[in-house]
Amino acid sequence: MKFELLPYRTKPKKRERPKAGLEGSVGHFGPVVVERCPLYRPVEKGMDIARLSGPAFPETVFRGKRRSGRPSLFKAELTLDGRRAELWFNARALKREDRALRIAYDGREYVYSSVGLGKAKFLEREGVRATIEPGRQIPPADIASAGTATGPVDAVDLAIAIVLEEVDTDVLTLAGAALSSPFALMQRFSDEAE
Repeated sequence: MKFELLPYRTKPKKRERPKAGLEGSVGHFGPVVVERCPLYRPVEKGMDIARLSGPAFPETVFRGKRRSGRPSLFKAELTLDGRRAELWFNARALKREDRALRIAYDGREYVYSSVGLGKAKFLEREGVRATIEPGRQIPPADIASAGTATGPVDAVDLAIAIVLEEVDTDVLTLAGAALSSPFALMQRFSDEAE
């Protein structure tokens, strides 16, 4: 199955927050929207949220420390229909396989990895693989996300893969980890101050 996700932004009306994210139609699963607020909200204590919704998808919420206008993998939480998934990764590992994000949810074990900054990302479990990579350019300066799913993929698999597109996962690559080091150091100091 192939699908495309397009970036979107809304201009806020009075007393509304702006929204940004991805939207598209995913095969027979139908429409999906991932939404986040691009503004910093001091009330949230540095945390940010990406929320996925669609008629055939479980409500999926990813919450993590804000970085680059998106939630990151630091202090992260992932819930699907109100049930929490376990997340873990090794930000100090040198090999890509060792840096991968591991996700355990409802008896399933997932591995989420990235080829490199701005390149393809993969979510895999036994017999299933969802790949999302940069797609066509959308004038003036946006890029669509092109997705491919193989195996007996279901709405949970796709929800996890798609919501992670709106999460800063740069730390899963060696280059991203090197660029993230100053941020991680500042995060540590701010966490100790709380």
